[in-house]
Amino acid sequence: MEFNIRITGAAGQGMQTAADLLGRSLLRSGLHVYVHQDIESRIRGGINFSQLRCSDRPVHAPVERVDLLVSLSPESLRAHAPAVNAGGMIFATSAVEPADCPRCAPFVLSELARKAGNDKTVSTVAAAVAACALDLPAEILDTLVDERFGSSEKLLDVNRRAVQLTREAMLEAGLTGRLSLPGGSVSGTGASTDRLFVSGAASVALGALAGGCTFMAAYPMSPATGIMTTLSELTHDCGVWVEQAEDEIAAINMVAGASYAGARSMTASSGGGFALMTEGVSLLGMIECPAVIVIAQRPGPATGLPTRTAQGDLRLALNAGHGRFARVILAPRTVSEAYALTARAFDLAERYQIPVFVLTDQILQDCQTIIDRPDVPPVTRHVLTPEQAAALPFYERYAQTGDGISPMALPGQSRHVVCVDSDEHDPAGHLIEDAAGSAAMAAKRLRRIATVDAAAPLPECTSHDPALPLVVSWGTTAPVVVEALDALNAGSPRFNHLQVTQLWPLPDLRAIPAFAACSRLILVEHSVGDGLDGVLAQTQLRGVDAFIGKLDGRPFTVEELTARIGKEDHHG
Repeated sequence: MEFNIRITGAAGQGMQTAADLLGRSLLRSGLHVYVHQDIESRIRGGINFSQLRCSDRPVHAPVERVDLLVSLSPESLRAHAPAVNAGGMIFATSAVEPADCPRCAPFVLSELARKAGNDKTVSTVAAAVAACALDLPAEILDTLVDERFGSSEKLLDVNRRAVQLTREAMLEAGLTGRLSLPGGSVSGTGASTDRLFVSGAASVALGALAGGCTFMAAYPMSPATGIMTTLSELTHDCGVWVEQAEDEIAAINMVAGASYAGARSMTASSGGGFALMTEGVSLLGMIECPAVIVIAQRPGPATGLPTRTAQGDLRLALNAGHGRFARVILAPRTVSEAYALTARAFDLAERYQIPVFVLTDQILQDCQTIIDRPDVPPVTRHVLTPEQAAALPFYERYAQTGDGISPMALPGQSRHVVCVDSDEHDPAGHLIEDAAGSAAMAAKRLRRIATVDAAAPLPECTSHDPALPLVVSWGTTAPVVVEALDALNAGSPRFNHLQVTQLWPLPDLRAIPAFAACSRLILVEHSVGDGLDGVLAQTQLRGVDAFIGKLDGRPFTVEELTARIGKEDHHG
């Protein structure tokens, strides 16, 4: 069972309010939902939409199909009415002649909002028509309206009236339950106990807290800003300090200083903002301080498409910072994995005393979905305790070790000086320029690279006939590919699928039979190219045979990839 609802209109008309109310209604009804945003880079006007994919099973990918369209402007109605399938419904805020729009409801949403007493309640009306069409339990939306508007008696009254008037209009038009769910699908208000309705940005922020983050410095830049705003709302409850820096250069250097002092620290930006941080990344490599850096990708170059999505910054993360030093690059596929991988990033960063990058993108940052309430495992610190440090007869911050990783003490927790230096330095942290000492420290950094490389996990891969074509994906393209291949492999497998969540370092993929023996290597990446294909050629000495990319900043859909991947089965 699946239904797709598109709420469309101009920026500032409350589409996200409607999507949030409806998404939470679906959560409390025991269903699943995936919401993705298509928004223009403007505060008011334009044509935007939020699309809710509602299902009785978990869903993590956009689709093109529209079963119910709620249009809040004449322009959005003209733009999106053709996308509605033959059996679908359309609700609009302006009167439309039946001959012009035979699937349009016989009542006007804006009139219901006006009758309720406030034109702005049209977003509540939009949520209510969809809830009625799905025949969701009435008390669920009523409760959510009370929770959202309960702080103002006036707002609460008009929004309650808007919901009631919408229900009456839907009933009179015979549209209630038109998209009703199969019997038993809706389980009522108790269904949300162990599930959360969250955005990708919020999931990254919560994962940072689960990973022990106590400091974040960043400068706002779409689509990364939601991480900072979420953490800032939790400062008092969770003991995390959030600093809005004057720019990205200041942010990365604040992170380095906080990390040196012992705080698990992070920053987040998009490609253009991160470009300013690259010298600071190199500083982290030299002073061997851990940090987590989230790059929320969007199309470039320069400002590019600031509210659209892309996967074009892998090379930027891989090569950022002059000099050679260890790093790890992770890329979550889903909202729930954004939580888990961000938490893991903090552990890896401190374990190896390196920068760890988490590559998200606009589609993940801004989407909302329902996830199981995640576990919060205990945080394991990889630093010397005050007792361990005090027991040492002497301490060298950059002591030579076989694996290239020196014991990390925190300043002020023992009698020992914890000295760091951005110049080349000796094991004690003092500046040097002699050839032998410099070579020894460079060799130490190379040993750390080897240590991190040796720990790289093998990516997840299907196990059909290894000679089949192999589709490789990473990040948010992976769930779309999964659904496309489910359709293409129905009946008889035609493709294998390799999903990479750690993009750097990569292990020897020849250990995976489907990679070593595949007849064709097909990369799906939301970019113009020169991303993972180049990394595979560099590390595996294997070029891709086909590249499926994207140039317009819009997300891949299941229908699109089903068609595009399917064509690759016939090339040899």
